[in-house]
Amino acid sequence: MRAIAPVLLALALGACAQTGETPTASASPDGRDCFSADNISGYNVIDDHTVSVSVGASRHYLLRTNWNARDLDWTNAIAIRSTANWICTGNGLGVQVIGGEPRRTYPIVEITRAPEPAPAAQGS
Repeated sequence: MRAIAPVLLALALGACAQTGETPTASASPDGRDCFSADNISGYNVIDDHTVSVSVGASRHYLLRTNWNARDLDWTNAIAIRSTANWICTGNGLGVQVIGGEPRRTYPIVEITRAPEPAPAAQGS
């Protein structure tokens, strides 16, 4: 994950330049439930089509893909790429999870805030 830190930092800094907010801000300028890829601190596979990401100490989001998330190779670096400055709850358009060897891209079709406490990984 450290290998992708410069890319994630660039995404977060781009958000700062356009919004005037710090990279640790928890909401986008329009008040939606959003986060910066730079603030992701962990990943878990929940089921065949859902990945949970931890954002800071207490926020968790569920990223749903139509691909089999269990095929991700978690021993290599995993990254989240977004065409926008913020990753927000909703349809996930433009958000991808990338990882594995060979490298694979998993398009995200839905992002939701996980209920607290966050779901535990099953069989990963």
